[in-house]
Amino acid sequence: MLKQNAPNEPASELLGGNAPVTREDAAKTVQSLFHLSDAPSSFSDVPSSSPYAGAVGAVAKAGIMNGVGNGRFGYGVVLSQAEAAALNARVAHYARLASISADTVEGLSIEQIESGLRSGAFTCQQLISAYTARIEAYDQQGPMLNAIINMNENAKAEAAELDKKQRSGAALGAAHCVPVVVKDVINTDDMPTTNGSELFKNWIPDSNATVINRLEEQGAIVLAKTNLDDFAAAVYGISSLKSAMKNPYDLTRTVGGSSGGSAAAIAAQYAPLAIGTDTGGSLRIPAALTGVVTIRPTMGLVSAHGIFPRALTQDTAGPLAATVKDAATGLDFIAGYDPADPVTARSVGKIPAEGYASFAKGGRLDGVKIGLVTGGLAIWGDQPKGPVVALLRKAAEDIEALGGEVVEIAGPPKSLLGGSSVITFESARDVNKFLAEQGGNVPVTTFRGLYDSGKYSPYAKESYDREIKIDPDALNNNVDYQRSLAMRTALQDWTLDTMAKNGFAAIAYPSSAQLADLIGKEQAGLFSRWSENTGFPAISVPMGYAKSKTGTYMPANIEFLGRAFDEPAIIHIASAYENSTKKRVEPALPEIATLATP
Repeated sequence: MLKQNAPNEPASELLGGNAPVTREDAAKTVQSLFHLSDAPSSFSDVPSSSPYAGAVGAVAKAGIMNGVGNGRFGYGVVLSQAEAAALNARVAHYARLASISADTVEGLSIEQIESGLRSGAFTCQQLISAYTARIEAYDQQGPMLNAIINMNENAKAEAAELDKKQRSGAALGAAHCVPVVVKDVINTDDMPTTNGSELFKNWIPDSNATVINRLEEQGAIVLAKTNLDDFAAAVYGISSLKSAMKNPYDLTRTVGGSSGGSAAAIAAQYAPLAIGTDTGGSLRIPAALTGVVTIRPTMGLVSAHGIFPRALTQDTAGPLAATVKDAATGLDFIAGYDPADPVTARSVGKIPAEGYASFAKGGRLDGVKIGLVTGGLAIWGDQPKGPVVALLRKAAEDIEALGGEVVEIAGPPKSLLGGSSVITFESARDVNKFLAEQGGNVPVTTFRGLYDSGKYSPYAKESYDREIKIDPDALNNNVDYQRSLAMRTALQDWTLDTMAKNGFAAIAYPSSAQLADLIGKEQAGLFSRWSENTGFPAISVPMGYAKSKTGTYMPANIEFLGRAFDEPAIIHIASAYENSTKKRVEPALPEIATLATP
């Protein structure tokens, strides 16, 4: 529910009903409505001596009223009905921003946040306070989503510094005051990085992960660290430190994992942007089960430095958001070469100068050909006639209505898909390397020490019991590991050949062929392996809702797989689909005013 301090009547009534209203009179009324301070006017047709000059400058600065072109405001011109209607919409939007609160931040995009901050509708401190209040209302009271492990106690002080910077007139970063929640396997040097485990509960790393440095250098504020499966080693959405995360669409159902807290936080609008990680589906599984957007980038596009590893040749960080544009904007914030992660050298010269968000522009898909796979990608739990595949087929029709061509194909041979994962082989080696780089205060120094501690969930233990059997120093002679690497290359070749033969820009399939299961159940129908085992990029976007066995309506996502470093193509496809169908619906969380004060 939105709360507004400004009057709720239409702008046409505020501006005098049906009586003619000049643009400068409208400016004066709007200035009074929002108590805007006079500001200099740069419009050539507004006399500096005019009693309206300060009001015109004020509404232009706030972004509520713009000129009519060629440096002119339209001084003396009477507002047309169409102009009054447009002004009405801008007044309503500004009223919402000017009354920023835990309720009114719901649905705010990054672009709207930046607009509100730069226009003066609200301050960075007010924005951070509003999101903090929203987390406090929903995470450990009310629905108790349990998506957050730790809040950043310095967030409000950081916001105050950004407000001071803005007042000084200094250049602001691209991510100025964007609140971000971050999966708690990503190192932060000013708050604990728990990895979801009691073992690391109080551990504060000596340095930030590269993605954190990039966010903060551009002005973002890490608002909180999100809950996850222990060490990202499972997909149940349950940690030994904080227990189960709850799905905002049905509190009895799983969020999936391992970036479950990040996905639930976006679904509940704890922040406009989250950063998670993906080795074996850990971004796209929870995104699909909670109905949010995520991008698993091409291997080498985003640095893995300072992130607790699962398997470094499959590990990547990536953004989660409510919309394709915000997810693409998040990717812009974190992508690029990092000397501390040599794999990112692959990205040099392959990142579009105009940014990934510029491709999230909606539009049509004329001439775009997409392959469609409806089954055969899950380890178990395909439901070729289930409700998710029914939504997938409807999505294919929607894509064709946009001018795209959809061709149903079979997926890769199961031998390639199943034999190309290297997580079991690389885990111990990469954990050993990571722990050795963390300095003297790290709780354990080897994978063996971690395993022997037993301080992780039984779900993570399922993975670790397999991984402890691998000699991390003998991988060059491990025949099974070398075979999996060869199978990865074969899967990449099969995928590229299939796309080339058919002229596909992307291949589509459901991120999960089944809806979210009950908490504690092993989620079936996961179609995530194709992207992670090739290292090719994928974007997962909501495609609708279906009725669960218990009667609740749960979200499902379509995933678009592209060629290496062809994120622009899949972002464009996903954005066109999203903008034309508008499938995502916010979960029905209780009104904050009805919840008890913590």
